[in-house]
Amino acid sequence: MHIEKNVCDNVLETLLDIPGKSKDHHKARLDMQEMGIREQLYPIDAGDGRYVLLPKASFSMTKEEKSIFCSVLKKAKLPQGCASNIATGVQVKEGKISGYKSHDAHIIMQHLLSSAIRKTLPKHVALPLMRLTGFFREICKRVINPKYLDRLQAQIVETLCELERIFPPSFFDIIVHLPIHLIDEIKRGGPVCDWWMYPIERYLGKLKSYVKNRCRSEASIAEGYLAEECLIFCSRYLNASVKKQSKWFSKSQEKSNEIDEESPLFPKAGFPLGRKKKGKKKGKSYTLDSNTMTLTHRYVLFNCEDDLVENYIKEHEEFVKKKSKDRQKRRWKEAQEHSNEFMVWFRGKVEVNYVPDHIKWLSKGPSSVARSYTGYFCNGYKFYIRDHDEKCKTQNSGVSLTALTPSFASSKDHNLVLGDVTYYGIIRSIIEIDYWSAFSVVLFKCDWFHMEVDDYGLTRVNFKKLCSKDDPFVLASQVHQVFYTQDDLEEDWYYVNQNFPRDFFLCRGAI
Repeated sequence: MHIEKNVCDNVLETLLDIPGKSKDHHKARLDMQEMGIREQLYPIDAGDGRYVLLPKASFSMTKEEKSIFCSVLKKAKLPQGCASNIATGVQVKEGKISGYKSHDAHIIMQHLLSSAIRKTLPKHVALPLMRLTGFFREICKRVINPKYLDRLQAQIVETLCELERIFPPSFFDIIVHLPIHLIDEIKRGGPVCDWWMYPIERYLGKLKSYVKNRCRSEASIAEGYLAEECLIFCSRYLNASVKKQSKWFSKSQEKSNEIDEESPLFPKAGFPLGRKKKGKKKGKSYTLDSNTMTLTHRYVLFNCEDDLVENYIKEHEEFVKKKSKDRQKRRWKEAQEHSNEFMVWFRGKVEVNYVPDHIKWLSKGPSSVARSYTGYFCNGYKFYIRDHDEKCKTQNSGVSLTALTPSFASSKDHNLVLGDVTYYGIIRSIIEIDYWSAFSVVLFKCDWFHMEVDDYGLTRVNFKKLCSKDDPFVLASQVHQVFYTQDDLEEDWYYVNQNFPRDFFLCRGAI
């Protein structure tokens, strides 16, 4: 944790040339002159014993480039709970950044630095720094394949050697060399996230908040800790018994809740966010239009993890293939016919066959009355719609989806090839459709963007170019959260950053 913070300090202070903190100063240039390396960077003697001019190094930025670098950090909106508001310590005009904490440096180093240096530094300088950020990002993952550790070890050694050809020797203090030894520590102790100091420091901060009497700090902490443990125990014990014994909890409500939680098709994997009005459910009820009902029902059918439904899907595929005799038509229209006609065909099949009750309710389609939410917690993420993010300083509407998508290798190819394709988008609305009180499904309506990988290997999306307009819905349990940082020179392009899940214990379906 502290290694990454100090490395981030060295990089930012040297790139922005902060007086008194930069590792590139006249004494460092004198050291290079004494060592006989990099003659083009030797300080220029003014003749009076003072060094008045230091030649620009390859990593030196102009005032405009510093403004671009800082504006990327200034405009960055992070997910809720990911880090503090880094923008408060960024001074764009002065080209300075200060006041960030250890975890803020963790986010800057792994996510924001790559997009900030892409347009401000030469490629031979930016690439080693990006490899350094990638190394920290890899070792901080929750799951690390032991087979890749030797490759990471060789990568960090090569990266530091490349940086030694760019930055002055004063840049490489003991902290910058310590990442070489982190791989050995991972081999002995496991992933870094299991033994770094972030959870301990957060817990110590929580214990300090219990202190009300500074003369008796230990007693205040012990009393506050005991009181909280008692409240947690009582809430967990009373949670199951109060609902059954309370006269306000009717049998119909208890039955509907049990059906929702124990639905064999779509078990509850999250819960809506926001305030709950007295006597009412969260969210707002509204009437679905026919097009939305068709799109939502079609997506639910094709993403239902039930063996019986999957057998019906395969049967209809074979039915469409036999019906389509023209090879060219079968190639381009077969998938579309299967998608459009399956709902009606499936409902007719279920009516004449004996199937379980939940399959019958699924075939009838959703009710026209649905509920909309502004936020939803699922998979360890807090998701909010885009309109909510525009009013806040945080960003929680970005999502990514990896789907098995069929495609053709070329226009002359007649065989569909299945492959994983990752889509990136933003949540426009969160709706919960109800299948006639038998079960409900939460869906995200998203705008999916055109994606590309640039010359540096960074993934970016164009907010002005949309794709997959005919299939905007996705199950809440299928997506992961991402956040976007804007390219300061190209306004419509945003770089993709993956967020890590948190607070799994809050999710009822996570265990």
